Amino acid sequence: MNRVNLFLIGVNKAGTSWLYYLLDQHPEVFMAEAKELYFFGEAGRAEERPETLDDYHGHFPFDADYQYFGDATVMYYRHAETADAIQAYNPDAKLLAIVRDPIQRLLSQFQYHKQLGLLNESTSLSEALDGRDPKLLRDSHYEETLPAYTERFGPEQFRIVSLEAGKDTPDALWATLLDFLSLPNAPRPTGEDRPENPTGSAAFRAVYRMTVRPLRRHLPGAYRWLLGSPPARTAKRALLRLLGTAGSKTDLLPPELETRLRDEFAPTYAYLQTLGFDVYEGP
Repeated sequence: MNRVNLFLIGVNKAGTSWLYYLLDQHPEVFMAEAKELYFFGEAGRAEERPETLDDYHGHFPFDADYQYFGDATVMYYRHAETADAIQAYNPDAKLLAIVRDPIQRLLSQFQYHKQLGLLNESTSLSEALDGRDPKLLRDSHYEETLPAYTERFGPEQFRIVSLEAGKDTPDALWATLLDFLSLPNAPRPTGEDRPENPTGSAAFRAVYRMTVRPLRRHLPGAYRWLLGSPPARTAKRALLRLLGTAGSKTDLLPPELETRLRDEFAPTYAYLQTLGFDVYEGP
């Protein structure tokens, strides 16, 4: 084994961190400690990705006895060219994507972009949707991005799971993962029955912009180390408990805007229903 053979390709703000956590606890799976390696395609900024294939492979102990070596980079799902690059790299790889109600995902990303400083705290959702942040709408249109992976890898190698269904029936999600990856049975990890990367409140976002954001911008290597540091994750969870997480859908969506978004994502809800995700009510 000298190739990464498991990819968590997204979706952004849909529970990929939780999926990463679950799989990383299985004794036959090694997930790269530096989550979001951005190696394939145009997934991330150049300074955040390994420069060479050897650098990329340096994140994985291929001489160790694991069935899977995994890369979890949530931006991989955005471009068909990335699917081509992963297929050229390892045509036998297994891939997973996790989806979420498209409106809820959009709201989480809206708050997260404020946390990253991509949007001002004063920016309203209507303003963001009217051109200030085009990724909000684009990233929730799963029907425009995920079929590229289905076409290239097929159902035996590519599986889409649901955050809502996984939260409702976590044992069923765990069984699905074990079956899809042909992994030996193991107890479902129960230490984190919630997403590991929740979006913070306005106070938390302000602290993030003053501390973590400069580190990510100027010292990307240190930032990647921080992502994989258990003490850093513990500190983050403590700060979230202290300062709170972002508001719910009802805090952000007036009825007319919800109607607009349900019309916008009518094709997305239809696509999710073809996947058998009955938890999505649709427009």
